[in-house]
Amino acid sequence: MTTQYDILLTALNELIEINHSRIDGYKKAAEDIDGGELQGLFQGMVNESEHFADELAQHVEKFGGDPTAGSTFSGKIHQVWLDFKAAVSSNNRETILSSCEFGDQAAIKAYETALALEKVQASPNFMSLLNSQRASISESLKVIQSLKSSEHHAKAEQEVLDKQ
Repeated sequence: MTTQYDILLTALNELIEINHSRIDGYKKAAEDIDGGELQGLFQGMVNESEHFADELAQHVEKFGGDPTAGSTFSGKIHQVWLDFKAAVSSNNRETILSSCEFGDQAAIKAYETALALEKVQASPNFMSLLNSQRASISESLKVIQSLKSSEHHAKAEQEVLDKQ
């Protein structure tokens, strides 16, 4: 029989996996992208997810579980990061930013799923931790969306200029 603790440990390990995949994706993006401002941004997101994964792993251990060490997981989230890595290989800023946006949106949904768990809701400390991490990823997402919008507008302006 699956207990609330089992469900909680599974959810926390899924969040660790998502953060590990986010680390892998943003490291690859920082290495492959032309442009120092994005490299710095992506490295900041790597640092953010490393910190989040460490915090979550401490809680898994506190509840007697074994924190996952990998970044591979099944389903939709895995495909998101595969698409992300392919986009990074293309070195197209707008495509990379779109993939970052999609990946961070998926991470936020995973946090929202974990926040809906009874065991999480019964613990103000867990609620605070997961809300804080989700909010930070949401802020990163806003930055990505802003950069994506700017990139799109710059591209559109260049197309207009090219036609003149």
